[in-house]
Amino acid sequence: MNQSSMRKKSLAEYRAVIFDLDGTLYYQKPFRIRMLFYLFGHMLRHPSAIGDMLLIKRYREVREKWEDYERTMSFPADMPLEDRQYEFIAAQKKVTVSRVADAVRFYMHEAPLALLPYYKDAMLSDAIEKLRRKNVSVVIYSDYPVEEKLRALGIEADWHFTSSDKKINCMKPDPKGLQVILATLGLQAEDVIMVGDRYEKDGLAAIGNRMDYLIVSSSKKEREKLTDILT
Repeated sequence: MNQSSMRKKSLAEYRAVIFDLDGTLYYQKPFRIRMLFYLFGHMLRHPSAIGDMLLIKRYREVREKWEDYERTMSFPADMPLEDRQYEFIAAQKKVTVSRVADAVRFYMHEAPLALLPYYKDAMLSDAIEKLRRKNVSVVIYSDYPVEEKLRALGIEADWHFTSSDKKINCMKPDPKGLQVILATLGLQAEDVIMVGDRYEKDGLAAIGNRMDYLIVSSSKKEREKLTDILT
């Protein structure tokens, strides 16, 4: 079921709309199934990749509960978020930091790009174009890198931010990321809405800033019920 807290009738009534990317701008469930087939084929051709798959699995688990894991280690205050996570996993798995970083770069950031366009949410993409034509600022904010994915999806935004940005350096639902975005855009929370697919990440990050939010379903049929809100 969609969860939303909107004080306006449509996204076009806000001065800026902040979109999550993964699971929001494309349908994540069918995409992940397709990726599993790709990875299975890749491992058949390259058996040594099994070790990298285990690193990726652990990487995803750690990122989901990073706040808990981070408390168990001491990092320099200015150490980038991704470097902290790579170092944490490398220590756990007894491998080099560069091996973790290379596995994440290839399997999570590069390999998916060719498949993403097949699972793009055309309705949200169209909504983004309409919002920009109406001079509503479109912002992309993700816990993962966004530039290459946006290019693969054929989506243009006015601004984009990630959890690894120097001024943010934390993951959702930490409210700091949205605070940085508001300060950068020079807007107040009531002027902006967060659109994402996970209440426990996107919704709570918005609530932490007293910002409106819209949580979209993973179901295309359910999303299509939002047509009037998106325009």
